[in-house]
Formats: sequence, C-alpha cells, structure tokens
Amino acid sequence: MKVKVELRGFEALQDMLRDLLADGEDALLETIRDLADETAEIARREMKAAAGAAPAGSYPHQQSGRLADSVTATHEARKSRVGSDEIHGYHLEFGTESMEARPWLVPSFEEATAKAEQKLAAKLQEKAG
Repeated sequence: MKVKVELRGFEALQDMLRDLLADGEDALLETIRDLADETAEIARREMKAAAGAAPAGSYPHQQSGRLADSVTATHEARKSRVGSDEIHGYHLEFGTESMEARPWLVPSFEEATAKAEQKLAAKLQEKAG
C-alpha cells in the first residue's frame, strides 16, 4: 500500500511567516525605542519631582537640574541607550565610598519595562491583523 501526501500552499505559508517575522522584528525595535524614551522621561520627571533631602535608595532630589536635563535616549539601527554625560549621575546611581546610592536610571527602566511586554504584544497583534 502506497500513501501519497501532497502539500499545497507551502510557499505562501513561508512568505506569510517571513512577513510575520519581519513585522515582529519591527515591533520589537519600535518597543525598544519607546522603552528608552519612556525610561528617560521617567528619570527626568522623578528627579524634578523629588523634594528635600533624598534618603539612600531613593531618586536623588534636584539641586541644579543639570542631571535631569542631561538625561537622553539615543537610538541606533538596532539598539537604544539611555543615560547622562554628567559624572555625578554615575555617582548617584551606584554610590561612592562616602555616599550611599540614590539610583535614578535603574528604577526608571524598571518602571518603564513594567508595561513593555503588553505594549509589544499589542503591536504584534496589530501587525498580525
């Protein structure tokens, strides 16, 4: 007994999967850019809102506003970066021998990522139709 199996539409399925993967990559890269922008915005907002002396472990309070104003998100083809060129931003984030850390970047990133998975899923749903 012989069995003959014929598969039709395989090329169309391959094309559809290829398109879906490309759409997925586009959605992921867009989400990464959005995540970086949101992280920078949260950091600026929280530093500007912090008032009085900042206890260790909390967002640093604003003195001159230079750090908050210097926070930027930059984007390249396949990656994004968030940060500041102000050296005291590093010292605040990680602390020094004489000062406990008052992180501002990692908490901002964590807050921004809380909804990133949902945003990515929504973008993928939208692109899949």
